[in-house]
Amino acid sequence: MPAPGRPWITANQVTLARLIPMPLLSWLIYRGGEQGLANNSYMWAALIAGTLIGCTDWVDGMLARKYGPTVLGGLLDPIADKVFIAFAYVPFADDAVGLALIPWWACGLMFTREFFITSLRSAYEQRNLTLKTSYLAKVKTWTQMQGIGVVLLFPLVDNREFLIWFLAALTVAPLLVMAYFGLVKRKFWKGALVMSGSIAPILAVYIYDETLAIRWIMLAVVGITWISGIDYIVIGWKQLRGRGDFAKADGVRLIGALLMPGLLFAALVKTPAPAWPIFAILALELSVGGLDNLLSHHKRATKALAWGSRVLGVCGLVALALVFPEYSEWFLYGATAVSLVGVTLEFWHGRDYFLDKRIRDRALREAAVHQPESQLT
Repeated sequence: MPAPGRPWITANQVTLARLIPMPLLSWLIYRGGEQGLANNSYMWAALIAGTLIGCTDWVDGMLARKYGPTVLGGLLDPIADKVFIAFAYVPFADDAVGLALIPWWACGLMFTREFFITSLRSAYEQRNLTLKTSYLAKVKTWTQMQGIGVVLLFPLVDNREFLIWFLAALTVAPLLVMAYFGLVKRKFWKGALVMSGSIAPILAVYIYDETLAIRWIMLAVVGITWISGIDYIVIGWKQLRGRGDFAKADGVRLIGALLMPGLLFAALVKTPAPAWPIFAILALELSVGGLDNLLSHHKRATKALAWGSRVLGVCGLVALALVFPEYSEWFLYGATAVSLVGVTLEFWHGRDYFLDKRIRDRALREAAVHQPESQLT
């Protein structure tokens, strides 16, 4: 039985539960790719699984708001969101799936933004430079999740009239809910405008030319992904350069962020190696980026040599896989091993800063050490 006032399940447990089935989502897409799209039970299962996984993001957010966030939860939640996007999008960029729904370079651009903004955020945190997160940045992940769901739905449903009515319903429903909140609860739900505003253009393009709809969706998703980080790139970069203390650690993070995603997606489509090392490296490196932000905030970020050895080492091995495709499998295995070892060491190094109990215990020990002797007796 949980303690009075405590939930049966915590936000962190929901987040961890969300991470576990993500590889299954990609497996279903790959199996579905072997069958084509007609009456494809695997693709329908992937669509349902992805929808359920996406909905848990709302559940853990609700629990965190109601019962209070934790440092670990603040680290895990954005990691889970980014890893979900990786497992959902990467299969559709892989020629092995045989669907060619998403260009590999579009995925590369999307994840380059994720890595690049994460690296910039670490640089800003180390210098106590704070930038207010825009509302668009907050809904970016939701837009990405919605985009991949609609992209998959189009080829699965061979009924133009049904899709038009379905998209129309998705456009109108949030506005009706917004009206309910406004009239009954006297609250303005601006998220409804985002939902309806993102679906309405898709509906318009689909009615005009259904063959353009998927391309337009991917263009819109990549565009929103980059626009949502414009403050970090324009305003934050100007502040960073103005300080005059740009360091090697900043350089290796930014160079790795620009190189790694493009190399990984190029290896995905241009080498005969299996896809799982690409998934593993993306998940590992996206995860450690959030940790790096946290450690940067506490001025404990990894130095240039250790960070560069891992990131540039991975990039070098992936580049060798592209140069020597006949040995690409082994080079990608090596890159995965380098990433796994390096990321594991990073999480071990930062464990005191995201495990809340360790932080509290250390604070108590330090308080006891500095407490006057008269208070100890």
